[in-house]
Amino acid sequence: MVVSEPYIKKDLPLRCYRGVLPVCRQIYFEFKQAIQHMVASKKLNYDLTITFSHGRPYFSLTWLRFPALSPTINHLFINVALRTREPYRDGLMEASVPHEHELTHLLEDSPESFAGQLFDYIAILLKSLANLLSCGDPNFSVLYTECMTLNLRTPTKAVVPGAGHNSIEPCRLVPVDREEAQKLHNTMQNTLKATSKGFRAFNAQECHTLFPLIQIGSLRFATEGEIWAEGHNLVLAHDDFQWLKY
Repeated sequence: MVVSEPYIKKDLPLRCYRGVLPVCRQIYFEFKQAIQHMVASKKLNYDLTITFSHGRPYFSLTWLRFPALSPTINHLFINVALRTREPYRDGLMEASVPHEHELTHLLEDSPESFAGQLFDYIAILLKSLANLLSCGDPNFSVLYTECMTLNLRTPTKAVVPGAGHNSIEPCRLVPVDREEAQKLHNTMQNTLKATSKGFRAFNAQECHTLFPLIQIGSLRFATEGEIWAEGHNLVLAHDDFQWLKY
């Protein structure tokens, strides 16, 4: 799939309340107040999973929680799942089976690595949310995410039990063996560290030149929910993430 703003908008979970908002001003403002109350209560959280396929220049998105559009997001929690093998059946699509060097290329420290693709995708996601918020709201100018966590999941492989030419059994995901999983995890950690350290510095006094201003207060890296690194104050400037310099 191609990552694009129309795709982001199309894949957002449907919300039944959207058709209710234009009914009258009272309903509209009461709903906006409810969203503000969620933000004040630190309960407006977005959860999603991004799955990278072995050797493929694309990945899939699954929303887990998307309560409402808001210029302030308390927590953006992104599960990063790596699938090392596809559910190819015996004798089918042999020419399309990815090679090991393609997985290596996906994980190595390069602009085409999974980390580079991940941050590019997040940039498009946040810009899409900002564009949605700006529609009909001339006062919108800032999209602020208090905390964003990139949570590495245990690598998996997709298999088809008893696969054959006539098999219609659904594929299932199983963890890769412990040694391989640890090696892949270490490589993903190093790639994320190298990519984030490569972000340039942006002068905080020039934030007024960014419109809309898209800022992340805290960026955390985790593995199965356990945080192992953290950085603070990112902005999206010139289509790239940059660390704020005060």
